[in-house]
Amino acid sequence: MPSFAKHSYPLIFLSSIHKRRFYKRHTLQFPKIPAELLCVVRGGEGMVRIHNDMVTLSPNQIFFLKPSTEMEVMLESDYVDYYLLTLRSVTVTRQRGEWSCQPSLDSVSVLPSGKLLLPTAKIWLERVEQLHATSRLSSDGAHEVQRQFQMFFQDLQQELAGQGEAAGNGIDQSIGYMYKHYSEKIKLDTLAEIAGLTETSYSRSFKKAKGVTPVQYLNQIRIESSKALLKRELPIQDVAASVGFGNEFYFSRMFKRTIGLSPTIYMKRKQLRVGVASCYRYQENLRTLGTEALYEMNGYTIKQLTAEEHRSFVQVQLDALREAKPDMILSDYRHLPFYDRLKDIAPTICLDFTMDWRQNHWRIAELIGREQEARYNFDQMELKVNYTREVLAHAIGKETLSILRFYYGKIRMYGMIDHPLNHLLYKELGLKPGSCVPQHERSKEFTLAQVPPFETDHLLIYKQYVSPQEEAAFSALLASDAWSTMKAVRNDQIRFTPNWIGMSWSPTGLNEIMDYLLDAYGSE
Repeated sequence: MPSFAKHSYPLIFLSSIHKRRFYKRHTLQFPKIPAELLCVVRGGEGMVRIHNDMVTLSPNQIFFLKPSTEMEVMLESDYVDYYLLTLRSVTVTRQRGEWSCQPSLDSVSVLPSGKLLLPTAKIWLERVEQLHATSRLSSDGAHEVQRQFQMFFQDLQQELAGQGEAAGNGIDQSIGYMYKHYSEKIKLDTLAEIAGLTETSYSRSFKKAKGVTPVQYLNQIRIESSKALLKRELPIQDVAASVGFGNEFYFSRMFKRTIGLSPTIYMKRKQLRVGVASCYRYQENLRTLGTEALYEMNGYTIKQLTAEEHRSFVQVQLDALREAKPDMILSDYRHLPFYDRLKDIAPTICLDFTMDWRQNHWRIAELIGREQEARYNFDQMELKVNYTREVLAHAIGKETLSILRFYYGKIRMYGMIDHPLNHLLYKELGLKPGSCVPQHERSKEFTLAQVPPFETDHLLIYKQYVSPQEEAAFSALLASDAWSTMKAVRNDQIRFTPNWIGMSWSPTGLNEIMDYLLDAYGSE
């Protein structure tokens, strides 16, 4: 072969990787995809239409999207979290002993378009999370990011090699039919036929896959579709007919059962006077959304009170709430024992319990017609988290931080998961935990005599309901030999905080927590 022969090699590089979140709208459309993308879903549920195929959207899935891809997303959850990897094709050429590299005009044809069929998809999500973490560490540089990506991409190709086109999922196809024809009368036998199953098998398989019956699922689609029409204050009868409910009274009953408000009240939700019965700072969420709670009730049991004192304490609050005359009451699951008395005062909506403060914030925003404000709050929170993370990474670096709560003579060490405070500190802000911080638990509790020795560079303490005797016992613990060897004690890095555990349930509190961290460590 002549020495001047030309050799070309196609290569795929990672152009960028970002963590993204889309909030719920009935239909999300992406009219133009700018480049070849890998979309790795972290959380959220719904349906995706890619060209003419409907597929489910759920955690641990990977989608490969080309610029020509026609895509439409219909969310069932409040939002979807995902990683977005932008890929670039380049061609490396060797001619006359010289190497050159230039962008390729061809797309990344080594992956099938659409949802990738990966039986071990969770493993790929973990690798993408690691890749994203590496991309945020400037010390590792772009070379390490590309090295990890090349290994990831090659393994992904091998996993997909030899996999044929999967048969369309019949249940997904039937759901796609629901979304397209929800305004019409849809029979169960029609859906079963689309899925290629008998009615009995279809109903059983659908319930197993989605957790609800086909009729319930269809009604959810119709209820979600009706919200946009109600916002335009169309007549209830017209809305019911437009979304496939033949009877407006049945529609109203189903809407209230699903949303918690009647359609009539839902149309006036921006003008509603709202009361709160919650331990999770719903009033702070309302304030961040631009409105104030008429009255803030917290009926959670306080240990210092006797049963009779607590009953009196609750009754005083219920009387005050009634006197405030709210149009609606927002409550949490801890107030279910008072639900009957609350609903006698005003329509009461008990929000589903979740450790994700964003879900609560979005649900509250929906109920009072402040979705735009919620989106703004989420955007501002992301900016604040990114800024605080960068400042703390420079100020604290790899030093460790732990947070504990001292109350009723016990120590509770907070962990790395399952609480908005834990998520903020260790996931979003990237702080490193001390040796005693539980990695796979929300918290771990000890008596003062059982607290094991542990190591941490920074220790944050919240003291609650501390009697003089408990204060003395706690001070003795801090002065003990076991604690005096801790870096945080030796370097005078123990700080006492307000109730961050409670504050972390709202944007206001989370911002105050980050401001505290910036003031405490940003100037060090």
